[in-house]
Amino acid sequence: MKVAEFIVKFLEERGINLVFGLPGYNILDVYDVLRTSSIEHLLVKHENAAAVMADVYGRLTGKPGICITTAGPGATNAVTGIAGALAASSPLIHLAGHCSSKERIQPYHGVDDWFFLEKVFSSVTKWSRTVVDPSEVPKVIAKAFEVASSGRPGPVHVSLPMDILGEELTGEIRFGEIGSGRGGVVKLVNEFIDLIPRTEKPAIIVGQGVLRAFCWDEVAKLAEKIRAPIFFTRWSRSAIPFDHPLNVGYFVGLMFRRRSHPLVDELFNESDLVLTFGVEEGSRAQIESIVDGKPVFHVFQGDGDGFIKITERSVQLNVGSLKLALKALLDLLPRKVKSSWIDVESRISRIKREIESELEKLAEENSDTKPIHPAHVLRCVRELLDRDAIVACDIGSNFVWTEYYYRVRTPNSLLSPCRYGSMGFSLPAAIAAKKVFGDRQVIAIAGDGGMLMMMGELSTLAEHNLPIPVIVLNDSKYGILWRIQQRWYGGRSFAVDIASPNFADCARAFGIKGLRVEDPRDVYSAIEEALSGSSPVVVDILTGHHYEYYKYRL
Repeated sequence: MKVAEFIVKFLEERGINLVFGLPGYNILDVYDVLRTSSIEHLLVKHENAAAVMADVYGRLTGKPGICITTAGPGATNAVTGIAGALAASSPLIHLAGHCSSKERIQPYHGVDDWFFLEKVFSSVTKWSRTVVDPSEVPKVIAKAFEVASSGRPGPVHVSLPMDILGEELTGEIRFGEIGSGRGGVVKLVNEFIDLIPRTEKPAIIVGQGVLRAFCWDEVAKLAEKIRAPIFFTRWSRSAIPFDHPLNVGYFVGLMFRRRSHPLVDELFNESDLVLTFGVEEGSRAQIESIVDGKPVFHVFQGDGDGFIKITERSVQLNVGSLKLALKALLDLLPRKVKSSWIDVESRISRIKREIESELEKLAEENSDTKPIHPAHVLRCVRELLDRDAIVACDIGSNFVWTEYYYRVRTPNSLLSPCRYGSMGFSLPAAIAAKKVFGDRQVIAIAGDGGMLMMMGELSTLAEHNLPIPVIVLNDSKYGILWRIQQRWYGGRSFAVDIASPNFADCARAFGIKGLRVEDPRDVYSAIEEALSGSSPVVVDILTGHHYEYYKYRL
């Protein structure tokens, strides 16, 4: 069996049914085997899109998303998407063709350092490796899966020299199983429980680790058992349905000191114990800075062996499986927690009613405003989507307005670039989501700046004829940057104006239906039409960049 054949067979053995990539000279041996395999290959038009799609595949399935590129620029084009996967804790494996191990320095796709790809990716992956001998391929690929999937999930890079791909593997070839890395979780949880002080008003903060570990049900059950309100970090808000009676619905973090709603502050500040689950390291530190001395207990799925760490501000439990830890906590924690919250569900309901009423009023008051107000657009989107719809957002003002108005009703259904904040995310993310969940509504929301970064993937969308509405909030501005310049630089703005095209016309050039919306009265019907068809539609909505955001950060 040749190395390229082993790699594809390994993917099949691991249940990978879909990979994302763009071929090139140095990786063609793998593509020749993929051609006759059971794995579907989705051809992108820029390698960054392949990395984004692999990131989203990992988020939605729990299995590593596979991104395949060629050497040199093909690989480095994927750096941004792979760095985003690291920030989002998404399991991903980047298989990159590489220059020949025999020649090392090549005049094409190479630089003077043969290990440069390994070095480039070492800072944006959990593990980066260049294969130097055919015999090590089975162990390297197996380790790539292990590292990407265990502890805090994340991306891995493997450089595959083109000459090695054609070499024969000798001796016994094993496809072995990935280890669980979950030993001792229950024992650790028992020790952890003993450290928790008696409490009367616990609060729970959910991080994106809950999404990656697929343990939102366990969090909800635990909250119900100890009757604790549930708060969120910004990137985890799709972990629990918005209509859950204990879901406060709005995230915490530094935002508590940036004009969060007074009722949200009041509820959180009244708690006497904070339990966090799956919160990433940076956010854990932020949370500890705002709790005013109350005890904070963190449970998260990190790398390395499980441990309990006691600091001046918190107790931290690093476990191999957040899901198993939560199941153990479900059995043990109520013995330490006796909730005395008074009418907490009704208080949460009041918070939601008040904020939702204000947002509804904002959208209604601007339902006939020109240029079209983003609040009006997102209210229409919210009213038209199915309960289990998946929404993929870009970064920028479009995401801010989506956060305000979109309400998650099915876990893991709001996709964003997370804290890495890369533009050009939403369309490739939506394509990957639709390939994973073909029977669910999937919608992409972007600004004009982000749309210009991913225009090539309209070709991918057309090739697969995926019924995805692409909603473009077209305001001819890098809107958030313009807003920052207005506030911080005395009203001066520079390098934020965009000569945005008619995106509906652009869509038609790709053979995709395009709708141009300039009148607010046409917004609802245009989005409804886009959602009702069996083919992709780009809805280009002319919005204003100057409208003030809602007064609180949600």
